[in-house]
Amino acid sequence: IILALLFMGTLTLYSAGRGTTQSGLWLKQSAWNAAGLLAMILLASVDPTRLFKKSLFIYAVGILALVAVLLVGHRIGGARRWLAIGSQTFQPSELMKWVTLLFVAHRLSARPMDRVETQDLIGAVAIVAFPMLRVLKQPDLGMALSFTPILLLIPLMKGLRKRTLALILVLLPIVGVVAWKKVLRPYQKDRVRIFLDPESDPKGKGYQITQSRIAIGAGGLVGKGFTPGSQTQLNYLPVKTTDFVFAVWAEERGFLGVLLALGLYGALLLRMLEGARTAKSLAESYYCAGATGIFAMHILVNVGMVAGALPNKGIALPFFSYGGSSTLSVFLAMGVVMGALHRARIR
Repeated sequence: IILALLFMGTLTLYSAGRGTTQSGLWLKQSAWNAAGLLAMILLASVDPTRLFKKSLFIYAVGILALVAVLLVGHRIGGARRWLAIGSQTFQPSELMKWVTLLFVAHRLSARPMDRVETQDLIGAVAIVAFPMLRVLKQPDLGMALSFTPILLLIPLMKGLRKRTLALILVLLPIVGVVAWKKVLRPYQKDRVRIFLDPESDPKGKGYQITQSRIAIGAGGLVGKGFTPGSQTQLNYLPVKTTDFVFAVWAEERGFLGVLLALGLYGALLLRMLEGARTAKSLAESYYCAGATGIFAMHILVNVGMVAGALPNKGIALPFFSYGGSSTLSVFLAMGVVMGALHRARIR
């Protein structure tokens, strides 16, 4: 499944960068994919319980990396999200969500299986909230939101009390109002407004969503074929190698191609859930479930954004979007899931 998605993503990147200064991105991404595959295979051969035992140390190193980003990080486009390592840049927040999941899964697996106590929930919230706040300061709202499945899925698996669940449901609207007034920046609020009415500024803030929807509609049933898409090749489609790469695929492969890609993503999510069901330990089960949630959120937000069903928020589409940090972090996370699946098979 992963190899099929990588093949599709590489073809899409080649087409998106063709005839532009980004024409070589598909080669760079291929190198990242090869490195990621190797890392995934190596990590899959490691007993996941060894990683869980070191999760506190790994989490602490990740927090130090996030603090370093805020102090000496590399600034691109007004955001400070990267650490420079020689001629390369690395985005610690991409890996930090998986590290946080590793630590939370290990911590909660030491508690009784049938329910989550209030102190357990408070501890999990604290573990997740600290890196989330650091990521928000970069600023990177999309990446910060990718931490939320950790808080939603694992406590639900353990078993929340009814009153705790009711309290969470009551607090959610309050948190939303506070976030709108105190957390979201003006440009982020504009994205929500444009989502509600893209035609209010079609040549300005609504341009990206408008062009993406045109590209998707132009694909029709079977698409325009490999490289002749007008929205892609005439450069109407913005950030087409990262945030809107799926619109390139939709224009070239059409509705059937979209179904194929989403079907493969769905099959991969089911395999990850299989890891959660059959895992030999609670920590592995929680990790697989949380990883499924994070992975699904990336797919939902990115595809929903390019289709205009969700507000415009930059978040990578696994195996399609260009990016070294996001690619390596996804492969490392998949390595842990594959390690859990392997252990389950050799009982």
